[in-house]
Amino acid sequence: MVSVMLVEDDPAMGRVLEKVIGDLPYAQIVGRAADGLEAGHMFRALRPQVVFLDIELPGRSGIEVAREIFDASPWTYIVFATAFTRYRDDAFDVYAFDYLVKPFKITRIRQTMERIKQLLEGRVAGEAAPVPQARGGGRNRKLCFRDGDTFVLANSDEIVFATREDRHCVIHLADRTVRVRKGLTSLERDLGGYPFYRCHKGFIINLEMAREFVPSGCATYEVVMANTSRRPLITWEKVREIHEMWGGGTGRRPGR
Repeated sequence: MVSVMLVEDDPAMGRVLEKVIGDLPYAQIVGRAADGLEAGHMFRALRPQVVFLDIELPGRSGIEVAREIFDASPWTYIVFATAFTRYRDDAFDVYAFDYLVKPFKITRIRQTMERIKQLLEGRVAGEAAPVPQARGGGRNRKLCFRDGDTFVLANSDEIVFATREDRHCVIHLADRTVRVRKGLTSLERDLGGYPFYRCHKGFIINLEMAREFVPSGCATYEVVMANTSRRPLITWEKVREIHEMWGGGTGRRPGR
């Protein structure tokens, strides 16, 4: 089941979302909030996979709530549902998956949820590809990470990707994860460049393990990686940068 939280201060619009999403056989509404302050507390308690979020809310704006959600869990799908078009740029600055304008079309809500469902299924489908031989050998080195009271030793070529969750870096190795109390920017400096690449505000990937970039939302892609079914995010600008470096083209930016 896809867990969904609704944040809407208009009872009528809230009922529309609740009816349409609640009728989907693969979706479960796990929480409903009517203001920005309540939404932040509820998200931390429930950790839903999808948040439908109004923007002009009592207490805190939906944009502020979205930033908090992204900082805590970059993989959460944020769908803005608002009566205003003027916040579109702000919404995509926090990597919104979609931006729906009231009055909603029921088919559009269903289409958005279906796309999210397919992406979530893709994260766990199939087997991970084997690790390739690192090009430019000799780059591998031993690293030491502190995870609470434990010190973890790992070779740099074991690192698949890193992300941030609740003020920690979570480093995904080929066979385990390590939580480090430091920022991604600090970790990026420690990793020392190629093959590690800051592909997104919330992710660093090992380019030697990247396989595909799959569209996910507006101007955002998911990275299919070796040795994991998890998919980090990458922005369109970073996809284009990689394509220009390795593919010899400029590409065309997808529309929002």
